[in-house]
Amino acid sequence: MEDAVKIGRTEASVISLMSRIPILSYYVNSRGWSYLLSWGHRLAGLTLAGYMFAHIYTLSLLFDPTAYDADMKFLDNFIFAFLEWCVAIPVAFHSLNGSRLILYELFHVREEEMMIRWMALVGIIYIAIVGFFFIEEGEQISALFFWSITVVISLLTFFIVLFKLWKTRNALLWTLQRITGAFMLPMLIGHMLFMHMNYLTGHDSKTILLRMQSPFIKGLDFLFIVFLLLHAGYGLFSIIADYIKPGALLRSLTALIVIAMAVSAFFGIRLVVAL
Repeated sequence: MEDAVKIGRTEASVISLMSRIPILSYYVNSRGWSYLLSWGHRLAGLTLAGYMFAHIYTLSLLFDPTAYDADMKFLDNFIFAFLEWCVAIPVAFHSLNGSRLILYELFHVREEEMMIRWMALVGIIYIAIVGFFFIEEGEQISALFFWSITVVISLLTFFIVLFKLWKTRNALLWTLQRITGAFMLPMLIGHMLFMHMNYLTGHDSKTILLRMQSPFIKGLDFLFIVFLLLHAGYGLFSIIADYIKPGALLRSLTALIVIAMAVSAFFGIRLVVAL
């Protein structure tokens, strides 16, 4: 059981509400909030992995712009629009909780309660901003300008974490998980935000194809795909490795993950290069 911490009225109200949900109440009381956050991180990651596969498939329709536009027209309704906005929730949670873990593991920031509070506040603000742009459908912004700023921030976080890990003796895959996560933190948040700043940004084939003609955008998409698949692949392996003992089954599932990531990388990179 975790040590008691000081909480405010708002937090007390949230905890009281969550404690009424049987499954959450059971794990909070028996395992603590750290366990719940850990599994929330994993479930959010699994959700984003599924979204990633669906996203790559949808973008593959750009080889036939008419088919892509028809698919977007089919998805242009309240239900799918709401679900698309809901994806901002696991994006915010997984990204911000991942940054909390990096601060805890590498920079020895132990103020867990403070970090969780800030994570919740920033996450709520981010989700609200995504929803605002989604509803407003504001003016089209420059993709080059937006992604230039995002890349600078991503490289900054990447090299800070890389410098911190450079002289450590951690396993290679664990290290790659951390540095790709540091790079993907601003990228994934930026991607979701950019896709909602204007309807045409992610729903009109002509707008997307025009943007992808830029060598800078192509290089960025290539790096995005490689880092995302490395991060997702090791994340999936970590989950199954915690519950399956070393043996034939674990090796088989690991091989299945590698194949799935390799196939996704092939189609994703082919998409970036060919278009």
